[in-house]
Amino acid sequence: MQWVEGESLLDYMERNLHRADLLQELSDKWIIMTRELSLANIGHGDLQHGNILIHNNEIILIDYDGMYVPALSGMPSNELGHRNYQHPGRNEGHFGPYIDHFAAWVIWISIEAVRSDLSLWHSLEAGEAEESLLFRRNDFVSPDGSRAFELLTMVEDEAVRKSANALRVFAAMEVPEVPRLPNLDSEGEKDMQPLSLHISSTSKNTAFKTSLIVLYDRFLKRMPRKAAVISPPETTYSGGTSWVLDHITLDRAPRKKRSTYLFLRDSFVSYLILLAAALAAAALYGSAPVAALLFCSIIGFGTEMAFLSWRYGKVPAVREKRETRENIKRLELVLSELRSELKELNDNKQNFSQMEEESIYDCVQKLEEAAYRERHEKEAVEKELHIHLNGLFGERRNIEHEEKTELSGKLASFQKTWLEEQITKHKISQEKIPEIDDEMKRRLRTNGIRTPADFMDITINQSYGRKQIDRAYLILKNGGSVHVGMSRSQAKALVDWKRKIERKYRTKIPAVLPHSEISAIALKYKGRKSKLTDAEQTYKTEAQEKLDLIKQAHHPELDSLTSELEAARTRLKSELHRFDRQIDERSKRHSDKLEEYRDLNKRLASYTDVHFLRYVKQIFLFRG
Repeated sequence: MQWVEGESLLDYMERNLHRADLLQELSDKWIIMTRELSLANIGHGDLQHGNILIHNNEIILIDYDGMYVPALSGMPSNELGHRNYQHPGRNEGHFGPYIDHFAAWVIWISIEAVRSDLSLWHSLEAGEAEESLLFRRNDFVSPDGSRAFELLTMVEDEAVRKSANALRVFAAMEVPEVPRLPNLDSEGEKDMQPLSLHISSTSKNTAFKTSLIVLYDRFLKRMPRKAAVISPPETTYSGGTSWVLDHITLDRAPRKKRSTYLFLRDSFVSYLILLAAALAAAALYGSAPVAALLFCSIIGFGTEMAFLSWRYGKVPAVREKRETRENIKRLELVLSELRSELKELNDNKQNFSQMEEESIYDCVQKLEEAAYRERHEKEAVEKELHIHLNGLFGERRNIEHEEKTELSGKLASFQKTWLEEQITKHKISQEKIPEIDDEMKRRLRTNGIRTPADFMDITINQSYGRKQIDRAYLILKNGGSVHVGMSRSQAKALVDWKRKIERKYRTKIPAVLPHSEISAIALKYKGRKSKLTDAEQTYKTEAQEKLDLIKQAHHPELDSLTSELEAARTRLKSELHRFDRQIDERSKRHSDKLEEYRDLNKRLASYTDVHFLRYVKQIFLFRG
């Protein structure tokens, strides 16, 4: 299967919240797509933001696991769709072309509501976190306590308000009874046969608690089915949402009928006035025909108009029309005052917020400057302390180096002395040394060489004459040398004997000095180290005292500024909450009054046939 590229419906709407034109286009295309699915007798089964992709501003549906096609009729549904988009009463038994009707309404109303008032997106927390657009499942289960339905009733777009009220009703209906979205096309209107669902206070169906709502679901002529990929129609429309009012309307209020007796009485009196005028004109015609006719005509016409005007004002429908106009004027004043109050509140809120934010900014700047001064002074003290400590560290390192060097020298001298003491125990005269006879031992003893420790090494000097002569010299400890007539082989034998003895004791040489000598050397340097330690502690104490003084000098200012900042933030939050509460209250009143104003205008429109000329026709011609 080919991978489909696109942006989810949720991301697309969030990215284009301020593009009413794109949202209107999306709404139009959504109507087209649902119509094509309906014409094909197909149901997707899980219409929700994650299964709707937008690519190049075109709608693409994905995830067909729960799709209904006519061949699957009679089978149970294998999934129930996303909880935040589906009818609360949907179950496995609901599987047919109607399964998308409720979700289609939910998505279309969400698009149109956000297009009309983008603040709803944030007020109702739409997004991936809630996995929804504007509605949640609880809104459908308990619509009376729903914040979404409450806010949608305040939207200025009448079609959105009526559609939201209709959706509230749909949630209480059986799933198969939910109508599909109406079509927009005007083509073939003359052949349409509307199917109406009347919902009023006198309805026998107690599930429909919303009164005076009439839903017209128009069926259009079926158009040739297009390819499976949803594409825009040949003719597009972007005329807003007013078309939905053709499908969701209000019943006209019944008008009181005028009494037949009163009607006949007015007609009788009117004709009587005209007859009296005619008789008066006939009586006066002989003396002054022109004046009689003119005078009687004026008096008769004036009297007739006065009577008709007086009786016209008594007609119930006229009184209702007049009262409606007066109420409309009154509401216009109230709405104007409410709009002025809302504007004033919003301006005051904005000005107050700007002033407080500037105050908070100034306070933050002062706090940062005070903190910077404190930090700068502390850094100067710490820098000075660091310089002193580095100097002490250098001195300490030199002392430790001197101590280590002395210990190493003492250890080397101690090891050398110990080795000499050990090899001194071996007498040359008492040892059997190859090549060294008693005569040679006597010569060595005569020259003061009795042990291996008495000589350091042996060197061989060669002299050349008629023949090569080797002379062996023993190097003494004092740096001198002595010749005892030793041959090269004897010299080598004596040296090998000495080295053998040294190797014997070298593995036993002490690795450390005696504790007494170590203590003596440590005591020698202890005083100098102690002075450095005291100096280090003195510098640290002085630095800490300076830091404490700096803290004491700056903290009152910092504490005061911090308290001022917190108070300003608290005051801003409290005042903004108060402004929001007042604005919400005025907005709710404005919405209620606006709804009342619209209803009165609709009622006034229903009195278009109530006018004086029609009343005159009714009086004299018995028709109107």
